[in-house]
Amino acid sequence: MMLLNRGFRLLKIASVVLTAQLCMSLAPAITKSLHSKHISCNRWQPLKSAATDEVTNHAEETDDATSSKVDHIPGSRGDGYIVTKTYDVPLEGFPSLSDVFEPSDQERLQLEVMNVTLPAALMLLDPEKYPTQSRARKAIRQRAICICRRNSDSKFDELGKVIARAYPGDIIGYQQRGGSDYYSVQGTPYRLPAFDVPVIFEDDHVAIVNKPAGIVAYRAEGNRGGGSRGGHGRDTLISALPAVLKPSNIPITDENYPMKRPQPVHRLDRPTSGLVVVAKTKLATVHLSQQFEFRKAQKTYMAILNGSPQQPNSDNEDGWNLIDHDLEDKSAVTKWKVLQTVKSLHGNNGVLTLVELKPKTGRYHQLRRHMAWVCKAPIVGDATYDEDNMRLRKRGLFLCSNEITIEHPYYNTPSGREEWSQLKKDTLNLGEGCLLEEDEESGIVTLRVRIDLPKKFASFLMHEDARANKFLNETE
Repeated sequence: MMLLNRGFRLLKIASVVLTAQLCMSLAPAITKSLHSKHISCNRWQPLKSAATDEVTNHAEETDDATSSKVDHIPGSRGDGYIVTKTYDVPLEGFPSLSDVFEPSDQERLQLEVMNVTLPAALMLLDPEKYPTQSRARKAIRQRAICICRRNSDSKFDELGKVIARAYPGDIIGYQQRGGSDYYSVQGTPYRLPAFDVPVIFEDDHVAIVNKPAGIVAYRAEGNRGGGSRGGHGRDTLISALPAVLKPSNIPITDENYPMKRPQPVHRLDRPTSGLVVVAKTKLATVHLSQQFEFRKAQKTYMAILNGSPQQPNSDNEDGWNLIDHDLEDKSAVTKWKVLQTVKSLHGNNGVLTLVELKPKTGRYHQLRRHMAWVCKAPIVGDATYDEDNMRLRKRGLFLCSNEITIEHPYYNTPSGREEWSQLKKDTLNLGEGCLLEEDEESGIVTLRVRIDLPKKFASFLMHEDARANKFLNETE
């Protein structure tokens, strides 16, 4: 019986070998047949997609259509992508095909003068940007290439694929995804961010956005893509801004013009969430940067402290406490007051404290160090200055910049004053949390923005208080 089973297995192996040999012997004939079909209809594709099925056979087009010159530039795709560069496939095809590809590559990729693969077309049309097949394929796989077929009504309705073919009269587009044509046309590389960046206020001169926790404001210096040398790639606030902000429509002059990329004028630490001011014009960048440099901008933070904060030598005027404690031999001043205290099983001395903070200076980690070193109550989730308490780090740093007041960078200039006077109102309510008003005494137009705290603040305090009360009730 064992010998019989072994015999069957040997017969099965032999049949597989014979089948493989037969396929290899027929392969040249099959290839020649397909190649002849490709020559006759000028449209052979290894695989077809839904998009390519809609495109009619080029051989069925009239002579007039074949000889007509493409004199239009298609529009954007309409699904959030913007076509920023186009390549016209020549009506005569690619006579210089042999100068770029070896005969073996032409045969392997089925390349003809009038019919090439999309990666090959990119190499032939823009050899500086796509010097190799791998470079062209990478751009295609990143969804950066789209195709406008000759009879597709001037629309880039086909997303590029590595297996797609390019024919005379087609237009190949390089696309980027983002919020406005201006930033794309200016050559700013960006794509839709992988995180949400709510825009709280925006006009032609300034924007205020809500930075999520865990996102850095800028890339690491000297590195654009991350990797072994460090850096954050495109997961930064400055990389996301062109995708979420509208372009500035101000008249362009020698003194003032829209920024190529929206520019944050101050920073928040990576684990800190909250409001960030962004300049959209050259003059706004200068004016807003000076406000932060000379401490004219007023910022307010909210934080949850691990324990009950101590305040030596406090006059406690109107509930506010003042910290004047130098950092690195530089003046550092912070005002703070307690808003709420709850019980906690893991907090220092069994409590957690919600506080409001107003920094008067802008030293490195000023609020975090003042709370940990002076008040002896570090901010919950601070892995740098609260190394002992590991149980309160699971939900990140509980520090949020929830309110900011600045002088508007345009309405306080001579030309901006004229526009402001035409508004005929001293106060403009621009929506929930935003207020644009003129100070009665100084006449300065200020912008004040306030946001709600992240939901994790309230839920964390309620959860910790409920657990502590339940435990205390059970032990009584």
